[in-house]
Amino acid sequence: MQYCRTRRESGFYFLECTLGAVEYAELIDRLLNTCEYLDPRPAVATKIKIPLANPLSLHWKESFSFRDNKMLKITDIALYGTNRKILERNFLYDFRDKGSPSPIFRICSHGRCQSVMDACHVHFGQEDNVVVLPSAQIIDFTYAIRCIKHFYLQKPQDWETEVNNEKTI
Repeated sequence: MQYCRTRRESGFYFLECTLGAVEYAELIDRLLNTCEYLDPRPAVATKIKIPLANPLSLHWKESFSFRDNKMLKITDIALYGTNRKILERNFLYDFRDKGSPSPIFRICSHGRCQSVMDACHVHFGQEDNVVVLPSAQIIDFTYAIRCIKHFYLQKPQDWETEVNNEKTI
């Protein structure tokens, strides 16, 4: 059964899912077990927490090591509706060289729990360039992994090819 599909709008890819918290956690585990850039691949399940008291929420805070001394720090807190769609999220996907003060990219909601319809931000480079993405709907772990894959394959990121790289904050 296919839970997700992507669509492209205004130069961005949108992931449209009917995944609930449990299905999203299972998808993350599958992606981690098949990601060729992780070093090493995780042998255990992720640290995703779905509280028994509120199975419509998800909390995930974890770091992963990648090739060439890179790391990804993740914070993902989500509240789902009964229709399995994410209502609010607070997220951070921070990909950088270990020990570097500057991210290769950091996609975040600036530590705020917000509607998935609200804008989010991509920070990149030593000058902390910032691009505003029109909606947080496009951001989840699959998007972060796609950005990491583009980095290793030396492909341009969506925000490098589709958005004017002006500081918008």
